[in-house]
Amino acid sequence: MPMFPEYLIREVAEKNDIYDVVSRSVSLKKTGSSYIGLCPFHNEKTPSFSVSPRRGIFKCFGCGEGGDVIGFVMKNENLSFYDAVAKLASNAGIQLPEIKKEEVDRDRKRKEKSELLYAINKDAAEFFYNNVKTSQSAIDYFKKRQLDGRLVKYFWLGYAPESWTALFDYLKEKGYTESDIYDAGLIRRHESGRYYDYFRNRVMFTIFDANSNIIGFGGRVLDDSKPKYLNSPDSTIFSKGKNLYSLNIARHSKKSFCILCEGYMDAISIITAGHENTVATLGTAIGEHQAKTISRYFEEVVICYDSDSAGRNATNRAISVLRSQPKLKISVLDLKGKKDPDEYIKTYGKARFDALLAKRQSDMEYLIEYFGEQYNLKKSTEIVSYISELSNYLRLIPSSVELDVYAGIIAEKTGVQPSSVIAQVGVKRAGNSSSPGGNSDIINVVGKGTAVSDDREYLEKTRALLLSTLFYDRKLYGKYASAINEKMFENPIHILMYGYIKECFEKGENPSQTSLISKFEIKEDINTVSGILALDVQSDDTDRAVSDYINQIKQKGGTEKALRLLQEGAISLEEFNAMINNKG
Repeated sequence: MPMFPEYLIREVAEKNDIYDVVSRSVSLKKTGSSYIGLCPFHNEKTPSFSVSPRRGIFKCFGCGEGGDVIGFVMKNENLSFYDAVAKLASNAGIQLPEIKKEEVDRDRKRKEKSELLYAINKDAAEFFYNNVKTSQSAIDYFKKRQLDGRLVKYFWLGYAPESWTALFDYLKEKGYTESDIYDAGLIRRHESGRYYDYFRNRVMFTIFDANSNIIGFGGRVLDDSKPKYLNSPDSTIFSKGKNLYSLNIARHSKKSFCILCEGYMDAISIITAGHENTVATLGTAIGEHQAKTISRYFEEVVICYDSDSAGRNATNRAISVLRSQPKLKISVLDLKGKKDPDEYIKTYGKARFDALLAKRQSDMEYLIEYFGEQYNLKKSTEIVSYISELSNYLRLIPSSVELDVYAGIIAEKTGVQPSSVIAQVGVKRAGNSSSPGGNSDIINVVGKGTAVSDDREYLEKTRALLLSTLFYDRKLYGKYASAINEKMFENPIHILMYGYIKECFEKGENPSQTSLISKFEIKEDINTVSGILALDVQSDDTDRAVSDYINQIKQKGGTEKALRLLQEGAISLEEFNAMINNKG
């Protein structure tokens, strides 16, 4: 929560023109009512960084960063919220009130704690790296993996000695406290009260965040100890379920796609083969947060997992997760002949890997072929099972055209009509009904013209446009206030935005970008809100546009809700039909 009164934060933002502030560090070119330039937060050749002085916000449509003038100064100059407001207040000649010392301390301590953990990790990384030259077992391991001194240094690889307190003692000599070293995840406490090193007798892989801060480590044993791999525990700066190995390298590759693998060595081998646009998960299955991160930096992700059964299963799961990002194209490399990317490249070489990459399959082409190998498609019963298996993935397709294409491929492979394949997908979406002729209406609604995810994406865009339009127009809100309610929104961010807009207008105040953005603390949420506020309604008649938005949300929202309830088994087919026909 902001430590300054809301009215003062608003005044600071309003008296610091965002164009003037941003243009001091970014070259901006006017385009319409906004300005564009190269984003200062990620490398790009084509400008995607937009500044709207009229709306007081910035938004990069490449990396997703966004916010108001305070947010820009915080990120661009690496300042805390308090220090950014203080600097902008000074620029505008605004006298700030005395803030309670504990509030200032809390804000600064949060930032200082992160910086401290980064520093501890950096010293630990140097300790691990310096140990390599004195450890023959580590040298032998890196030689076996074809990693020379240059690569060991480039990737900040290292070795944790077989000692209970070597790193602990080293970091204490550097002046760090036991509690801070513990918070960095580098030591553990025995029940006796003594501390000991978390990583021992392991080769070490340093993990960076997107901004090249060292946030954690992965360690691999040199003997038969378990676990084989050990990651830093989650901390205030690290989460193995949210971060990606080598993202700091990949984001600067200027490639439109990235290669996704499962292991540190796989990533290193692919990068060494010339593909710096490579990331790896950290010992866990890929999650939605990581999928969002990938979609923020790349247009396509190429899954390059192990070729064994575990890797195949992981590939299938990854496709399901990555499909949650509608703008992300998904492809798959099938490493037939070798277990993993590292082994493939070392056996066949860079040229063959590049050729395989050039001929990569789309995710659905891969699945159609993969499940085709699991079933005997000369038997009718197995054809049914094959299509049923595929339908779990086909229903994730957001485009009806794309669905038609793959239904056609499956039809050629099985002899089943494309319409039957699509109908099966529709049945799956509508609650997994096993009655092929139970209700033709449900098949038509779900399967014929649009996929459920089509409507969901369309609805989210329409809701965002409605909120953006109302935010800047008190008269339109007043005219349509009685036709809008919280139930029209599902996304928590949209609900909060609507509540804020409603509260401001009912108080006779105008909404403020700064005040709204300050209600969010998670970076991704701030970027989402900034993206909504940056939307421009392409209409000569915004009154008519708002009316259309409301009608579309109510109509499509009702159908989408009914489909979801049916899918969850909360309503029957009869109740579903009543809902979509406005009878219930």
